[in-house]
Amino acid sequence: MNRKIVTPEIQAYILLKARRRCCICFGLNRDTSIKQGQIAHLDGDPSNNAETNLAFLCFDHHDQYDSTTRQSKNFTKIEVLQFKEELIKSINMAFSGPVFFGEATDLGADSITGHYIRDGKYESAEIKVKRLPDDKYHIEGIALWGTDREHGPNIGDLNFVAELHDNQINFTWRAPGREPYKVLLKFKNGKLIITEKNWVGIFGMNVAFQGEYQKAT
Repeated sequence: MNRKIVTPEIQAYILLKARRRCCICFGLNRDTSIKQGQIAHLDGDPSNNAETNLAFLCFDHHDQYDSTTRQSKNFTKIEVLQFKEELIKSINMAFSGPVFFGEATDLGADSITGHYIRDGKYESAEIKVKRLPDDKYHIEGIALWGTDREHGPNIGDLNFVAELHDNQINFTWRAPGREPYKVLLKFKNGKLIITEKNWVGIFGMNVAFQGEYQKAT
């Protein structure tokens, strides 16, 4: 097969879409830290430079994807394309607008449903809480770390449904080969306090949701 050079325009498009995040790292561990890596040809054909055939992978996963072994099953093209789609969706969500909307104020006692924000010098996060018809709550959140970095911040996201008990929501996520990730949301006087256990490695480097949030107007 004749190798065709990936044009600078296509390279820039792939890198900007991924923000130099490896889609396999994200797909397996929700790792959104910036990586050194290469653009991979997913079908193994170096002459096929179609955007749908290209993905930015870290060096380790690029080597693993291209290697052949009898001992274990390598990543498939379908897997990597799914990881790529999930990564781009998460990045678009995080970069589509400001981290929070409105002005943070202490509203005192109020309903659980709403939009909560935590804003710091180098990190920020937002949590949206929506009550569902069955009295469960949909929790959706984005956290950023390193908001002043040249290539953009590391990213973490939460998205789950759980029940409310005594103004608290507990959620546990179990991943193979690691301790369960646990997050506790406590609502009091218009504020939200989040604590986490075993959060290291769940999101991008240094990304966490724990801390005190205020309700946005």
